This record gives sequence, structure tokens and C-alpha cells, in this order.
Amino acid sequence: MSRLRMLFCVAIVLAFTVGAGGIAQAVDVIRIGHIGPTTGWATIFGEGVLNGIKLALAERDNKLNGIPIKVFSEDTKADVEVMTTKLDSLKSRDKVHFIIGPSLGHEGMAAVDWGARNPDVPMLIGYSAPEDITMRKATGSVIRPGWTGAQVIFNFGQYCARDLGYKKVIVVGQDYSYPWDQAAGFTRGFLENGGEKVLRIWHPVEAVDFSSIMARLASLAGEYDAVLCNAGGAPAIAFFKQWKQFGLDKKYPQILGQANVPIVSMLPELGDSAIGVYSSLHYYDGNPSAANQKFRERYKKAYGRYPDVIAVQGYDAMRVAFKAMEAIGGKVDDQQAFIKAVRAVKMTADESPRGPFYFDKYGNPVQNIYIKKVIKKDGQLMNDAVKTFTEVSQFGPYTALAEKYMAAPATTRDYPPGDKEEYFKEITKYFGQDYIDNLKKNGGWK
Repeated sequence: MSRLRMLFCVAIVLAFTVGAGGIAQAVDVIRIGHIGPTTGWATIFGEGVLNGIKLALAERDNKLNGIPIKVFSEDTKADVEVMTTKLDSLKSRDKVHFIIGPSLGHEGMAAVDWGARNPDVPMLIGYSAPEDITMRKATGSVIRPGWTGAQVIFNFGQYCARDLGYKKVIVVGQDYSYPWDQAAGFTRGFLENGGEKVLRIWHPVEAVDFSSIMARLASLAGEYDAVLCNAGGAPAIAFFKQWKQFGLDKKYPQILGQANVPIVSMLPELGDSAIGVYSSLHYYDGNPSAANQKFRERYKKAYGRYPDVIAVQGYDAMRVAFKAMEAIGGKVDDQQAFIKAVRAVKMTADESPRGPFYFDKYGNPVQNIYIKKVIKKDGQLMNDAVKTFTEVSQFGPYTALAEKYMAAPATTRDYPPGDKEEYFKEITKYFGQDYIDNLKKNGGWK
């Protein structure tokens, strides 16, 4: 064999080896898309995720092993049609390698449909939490390094029934998919652990006048133990303000919050009216872990304020992406390899501000869920964990019954039923009488 031919063969072998092993730089620039509302009533949800992404990138000098990373951000304006157009632009115009987002519930349900039509664009869901993104409508290219609305609140319903001793609760919330999931998860945990009734009251997504609802709550005060505010952003702030204006803090012993009520970005707006509010989530700002404390201080230095769980989602999504990209040597143009690598990521307590998590087969984290209470410490409002449930999947107490859970109707504004007798009759159809008998025998979940 001639020397020239031998060198040529060696070059071919090296090229193949480098490509297969992911040693070589696969792309000149890694192009990341971000999608979410960065204007309007839901600004905090899109902006928070984007800030988290930027912080994670800044920690790595906006590079992966020397490969520069560029972010293309698009504002959805909390509008699904706008979001779909922007997703198309990120794919066709900006040619992004993957997308982080969106942030809102109705956006997420539309985004997973887009993901199913565009399986060549990996999507890491930002903050959107409807459960069917990673359940009944799960698609391979869509992975959620976040949570579902029901996942983080199953155990809160249990806590309100068992630990707080409530029997009847009113849930007042925005009328769209994410609050529906929060109400459903709470209802399941509450009724299966000793609660008797959950009354849902829905209002328009952007409503800020709750005078008629407050009047109704006042009339029900003698019948119900507590009210759960199931809203986020400006509507939640308005709800708390009017709650006191109408004197309902004197009529009910407790106001409860859904996941987005007492988050860090909301606490300054809620003020001392938030003190004592119970809620639940997969992250709490008072977590003393080194990973969380470091994250909080870096975020404050970068943005002049402490981060909330929304920023954690952007930060963790980007950190998950980094681990996946490292696993494939930066070859983000190999979409299937990247998707596979993302799904295999495991985050430790030293790597994530929320604590350890890993992905189930549907692409949603199995993670800690914290029952939280707002306190004032050193003059600052913050959340402290009063109870921790470890390794909670998106199916919560139904992990072993996942297929049966998904065989039941998807969550709606009125499903599952909020009356205990009707609720137990309904779930018997899907979980069987043995499940009901065990609940009665154990006094709820073990």
C-alpha cells in the first residue's frame, strides 16, 4: 500500500472514530431557542425561565467545551397562535438545535402538539405544567425538566386533610388547564385522605375583580374550612388584596395557595398577607442546600433580586441540556442522540437548587415535593418546608397504577368530582374496589 493511500485510510478511520465517539466539535455554534411570555400579565413566567437559562449559560461562559452558545428568545404574549408561529420561526429561520419553553399551561398543551409534528426539534418544557404533556399526549422529542400541576399538589391535599384536619375546602382559580390540574391533584389527595368536599369556583384568566366571588365566599364561610387561591400573577395579587378588603381573613381560619401563589417573585406584592400561607411545590426558596444557596446568591448578583421557582426551571433545563450535550460530545445536530441523552440525565442534590431528580419513561422528573409555609425571617418573606415527600413521580400515589390513571378521563374544570361519595364511585371504575378498600383500611394513603 502506498504511503499516500495509507494516510488516506487512516484519515477516514479517524474521521469515523471521532464522529462516533463525539470527540470532535460537531457544530460551530449551538443555537438554543427560548419560547415564553415576556410581556403582558404572564411576563414573570417567561422572563423568569429566560433569566435562569442565561445564568446557567453565564456560569459556563456561554460555551460548551469551547463551542459558543447563542440564545434566540421569542415572546409568546401568552397567546397560543403567536407561540406556534414563533416556534415555526425558531425552527425554520433560526435553525435552533433545541428549544426551552414554553411557560404557561395552555401554551404547553399546544407546544406538545407542535412537538409531535416536529419531532426533529427537541423541546425541554420551561415552566408549563399540564400533566398530559408527559402523559396521555407524551411525545418522544418533548421532555419536561419541571413538574405537573397535579404532581406537586397530590400530597398537599393529603396534608390539608390529615395534618390540618380540614373537611371541606373551596378552590378559586383561573379557568384553564394548569389550574384544573392543580385542583384535580388537590382533590384526589384531599378526598382520599379524609376530606369530604372540594368546591371549585372558576374565573377568567386575567380577572382582577373578585367582588362577586368574595361575596359568595362570605356566604359559604360557615360551611367550609379554608379557601385555596388557584391563580398566579396579577389575579392572585388582586385576590389576596380583596380577601382582606372583604374581611374574609376574619371569616376563614386559613387561606391556602396553589403552587404559583407564594413564590419569591410574588411575595413582595402579597406582603405580610402571605405569612402563614401553606402551599406545595418541588422547590422552596428556604432550602439550605449548598446548591440552592449558591444559585440564589449568583442570581441575586446577576439580577438584583432573589430567584423563584420559575428561574429554577430555566436554570435546571439549561443544566440538564449541558449534561446531555456533554454526553454526546456537543453533537446537538444529532437530535435523537440528544433526546436520548436528555432522558438519561440524573441531577444530584449538589447540582440542582430543588434537590435530586431523574426522568421517568414519559420524560417528567421524579423528585422531592415540599409542603411549604410562608414565614418572615430577618425581615424577609420566604418559604420554609414543613414536610418533604421524596421521589414523587408525576403519577404521585398512583405510580404503580400509571396505566389505569391514564385510562381515566383527562383532567377538566370539573373532573374529577369534588364530592367524596361521587368521587369514590368514579375512581372505582379505574382503580378497582380493592384500591378503595385499602384506602378505607389505611385511613388514606400509606
